[in-house]
Amino acid sequence: MRDKGGRLKKLALALIFACACGEDTTDPDVDDHPADRLVLEGPEITDLLGPDGVTEALPSTDGFRRLGLLWDATEEHVLEVRSSVDGTTWTAWAAPEVVSVEMLAHAGHVDAVAIVPEAGSMADDPLARWYQLRVPAGRATPTFLVIEPLPDIPARLPPDEVFAAEDAADEVTEIAAVNRATPIGTVKVHSRADWGARAPRCASGTHTPNRATIHHTVTPTNDSMTVPQRLRQIQRFHQVSRGWCDIGYNFLISRDGRVWRGRGARRIGAHVSNANTGNVGVSFIGTYTSTAPTENQMCQAARLLRRLHEDYGGIALNRTDVKGHRQFGGTSCPGGALYSRIDKILRKARGGCSVD
Repeated sequence: MRDKGGRLKKLALALIFACACGEDTTDPDVDDHPADRLVLEGPEITDLLGPDGVTEALPSTDGFRRLGLLWDATEEHVLEVRSSVDGTTWTAWAAPEVVSVEMLAHAGHVDAVAIVPEAGSMADDPLARWYQLRVPAGRATPTFLVIEPLPDIPARLPPDEVFAAEDAADEVTEIAAVNRATPIGTVKVHSRADWGARAPRCASGTHTPNRATIHHTVTPTNDSMTVPQRLRQIQRFHQVSRGWCDIGYNFLISRDGRVWRGRGARRIGAHVSNANTGNVGVSFIGTYTSTAPTENQMCQAARLLRRLHEDYGGIALNRTDVKGHRQFGGTSCPGGALYSRIDKILRKARGGCSVD
């Protein structure tokens, strides 16, 4: 017999720690890590599924019309999902619509509530409040799983090539794939071409940076995927399942200290709800709830912040202008182990660091 109380308690704790980091001007003004987001890895997934490979009915406080899913698995078709408005009447089990698959990394979604033809608007549809997941018999259990209950089903965006020329021109003028010295050392920002980014799918708008926010991506920290593979998974999920123009962050920093361009400094990102204009989102790749960032990550983050400070004088190297995402409320991002080191990163940004 299942320990329902224990499993639901673990679920509640996972939800608390999983609320992490998003937004745009032309994209919906939303957060990239919604409050009901669930992040599980390894034994946590097995425990949630239970001995028969089916979860309990899992609640969504705010309700949803789409479940966004990120998962790592060694084979295809390992997940099925169903949802319910009232916890009594359920949809049929359905496999996710896969929007990205590369090696182990998958991204996709399942739409929970269809538009009522007579009403013609999702606003007239009830939100789903419950969902279940199962792994079909004989399939390998995912090793990493993110579930995001999303309030809306976004409109499909134009093909990638529509904004390709604009993206290429922006790459030339941004602080892209060049080494450049700062007063505390040289920082290289790897270009979008370096990680195989797709072109933006709509115009996200421009701004003059005057502050920055630190995030984490809540992906595996000791990752079996390469950084470009993981970035492509995140971008595709943001663009298709979330319906955003592009990857939500302006810059990302991998465990080995490499800095990667997301949208770039001058494009409005999708990382803090209602607070993206002027705000540069810097996301550490991995999960930093209890695992500390590396010294190299912190050093390169410091050099990036110093470079942004030099380029855009409105970003002061203090905690007024450089915040952790949780300071905007509704999230634990960027995880306690990273949040507690933001002051150290800023000291390095002001005074220098020796790790290369």
